[in-house]
Amino acid sequence: MPTILGANTESGAYEISNSLRFNDDDSPNLTVAQSTPTDGSRWTWSGWVKRGNLSDGTNSETFASSYNGTNTDRIQFTEDDELHVEFKNGSSTVLELHTTQLFRDPSAWYHIVVAFDSNLSQSNRVKIYVNGTQVTSFSTSTELSTSGYTTKGFNANSKNFVHGAYESSSLSNYYDGYLTEVNFVDGAAKAQTDFGEFNDNAVWIPKKYTGTYGNNGFFLQFKQTGTSANSSGIGADTSGNDNHFTPTNLAAIDITTDTCTNNFVILSRFIFFFSINIVNCIW
Repeated sequence: MPTILGANTESGAYEISNSLRFNDDDSPNLTVAQSTPTDGSRWTWSGWVKRGNLSDGTNSETFASSYNGTNTDRIQFTEDDELHVEFKNGSSTVLELHTTQLFRDPSAWYHIVVAFDSNLSQSNRVKIYVNGTQVTSFSTSTELSTSGYTTKGFNANSKNFVHGAYESSSLSNYYDGYLTEVNFVDGAAKAQTDFGEFNDNAVWIPKKYTGTYGNNGFFLQFKQTGTSANSSGIGADTSGNDNHFTPTNLAAIDITTDTCTNNFVILSRFIFFFSINIVNCIW
């Protein structure tokens, strides 16, 4: 899989200036109520994610979810460090895709795209892309069987769209890590190349999305620091739709300049522990 470099140094390349940090101990989340969709059978979620604390073996980390009674839709990293996309109708599984690929590098930015179009053939109704490459290997693969299916949480009228937590009857499974350049397109299943491209070194880098967004679409750049759901808030929607998110347990300090084009160095716990013991031995 193509790697992500620490920074994008190409002249004139598209630069990402900010990200939002989620500390799961704070129970942080961004929430917005959705309206009547342009087309509930077609949508795309695209975002750059960088994990913080990896799962502790007992808890999944959800970075996008929505809830409708007994129905839940979500995109998450699991306790086994897999990426899961799931649509549930009560106890019934409508769609379940679990990657065999593992996401265990807290120093890496991953670009994830989930493109949904239930009007296509069954195997093409949900596509997942990571760093520009379509994911085709799954440990669990329950494909959507209903043609024309409309998701009951994502892109559904009057239902919340949540970033940073799993929404069911209450919020749980809080995400720990960073998000940036989050696009949601209502009414179309977009290609990964609408949001990124390979540079001359075969590294996947971000590209400005220039298409339309539909009624429920949004674009989150995290350039503001306010705590209200408006254009000055942390969850400001800059798509032109004004679908601003309400931040909870998030503050100005959580806006960072660690991004997919300006990746901060992460000191691993092992290196730190090993270095301290070398110093102790020398001393």
